[in-house]
Amino acid sequence: MKNQIERHYSAFKGELSKIFGFQKDFIFLDLTLGDGGHTEEALEAGCRVISFDIDIEAIKRAIALVPDKYSPLIFEADNITIPAPKDFNWIIVHQNFSKVGETFEKLQLPKVDGIIVDLGPSQFQILSPDRGFSFNLDEPLDMRLTKDQGVTAADLLAVLNEGELSELFTLGDEPFAKPLARIIVKQRTINPIKTTKQLADLVYKVKKGRSGKIHPATQVFMALRMVVNLERENINLLLPQLPQLLKKDGQMGLISFHSGEDKLIKEFINNEHKKGDLSVINEKPIEPSTFELSISPRTRSAKLRIAKKNN
Repeated sequence: MKNQIERHYSAFKGELSKIFGFQKDFIFLDLTLGDGGHTEEALEAGCRVISFDIDIEAIKRAIALVPDKYSPLIFEADNITIPAPKDFNWIIVHQNFSKVGETFEKLQLPKVDGIIVDLGPSQFQILSPDRGFSFNLDEPLDMRLTKDQGVTAADLLAVLNEGELSELFTLGDEPFAKPLARIIVKQRTINPIKTTKQLADLVYKVKKGRSGKIHPATQVFMALRMVVNLERENINLLLPQLPQLLKKDGQMGLISFHSGEDKLIKEFINNEHKKGDLSVINEKPIEPSTFELSISPRTRSAKLRIAKKNN
């Protein structure tokens, strides 16, 4: 399956070398490995790379997609017994990025010159069967990145009350949050909502097909994915750790695809700037170029904010 799904186009692909000033032995931290696009760009530039991903299937796929000459050392974060070798070229850590600080301590890893965090899901995750991320497939409403997480999207739709569902959908900037919550509560008394098609059809009915440039169910599915995988909670845990991982003058870049995520990132960087710990590199987020959008329209909502470590 991993070779049947087209490789995910990483947002701002080809731009990282210019943004970070990649050079030989530059230590780069990619906290969202995915299909390995950002990691490969850094490796090709001569960087030494540390990659994180919570999704073991994504890790296997990235290893298959990145050229064989960059054979990685793989660490299961829950079973680290020895430090990483000091002369590593590419390390992959199977771990949620929210635990990056403690993992760096266990592996005795050095501070890094650059960090990238890409908060968008990969095409592989969205299009893989039986994961429940896509409104274009008919499959169980799961949406978990790892099966050891207990709650699925179907579970949330089954137990949350109307007010809670409305609040959840609002996380995805869904303008029809209240009527959608109302009809879901009504519908589940007749027939439980357990598949992606059931939910997508229900959203389409409520919104009468109105979608603009995106599918009517896009924001509902995004909101459910965010809640199932505790995305906002993990971002809030991650952000305070990032400056501690950077060398002086090191830079961190954070790519978001949603206004709520961008707001969290902007507020964090501005607060660290006020304390004197970070410098704001771009007051307004960088958006994809016209050329990038012609290649990968899905990056249209990507926003990149960059900050530099001051001390």
